[in-house]
Amino acid sequence: MEFLRDMLYEAACWRPGASRPPRDEVLSAHEIALYLEGWGRIGDAAVVALDPDGDERTGAAWYRLMPPEDPGYGFVDASTPEVSIGVVPEFRGRGVGGALLDGLMHAAKSHGFRALSLSVEPDNPAIQLYERKGFEKLFAEDGSATMRVDLASAPKHG
Repeated sequence: MEFLRDMLYEAACWRPGASRPPRDEVLSAHEIALYLEGWGRIGDAAVVALDPDGDERTGAAWYRLMPPEDPGYGFVDASTPEVSIGVVPEFRGRGVGGALLDGLMHAAKSHGFRALSLSVEPDNPAIQLYERKGFEKLFAEDGSATMRVDLASAPKHG
């Protein structure tokens, strides 16, 4: 669980070279905390990436269902889990995010979900990864885009 918290911090503070607020400050903000608060409820699932030697965790991706009365940034509806993904900075740009997303999409499909959603800032380079994986922009507001992928039509790899 602590590693997921580390990766949530990385996801929230993704900008290289930008000053980062203290971890506890970021993770205690309600709009961030809701991505892991009470982890293990129905609809929660996660995958973790390891380095090639299997010695070090390099990233994590997870999804959870959000209630309409307390939605996440990428909320679409109560039956579409919202994705969070974080990669250890020194492993970014090496395919870790793509592998995590492939694993998470496979898990969601096998658990009977039809779609996943997420929120991404328009200048985040990860948006290209999401588009390659079949995510499409639904709308943009408050400085971020909400994207959704239909798991039945998503590319298998890419």
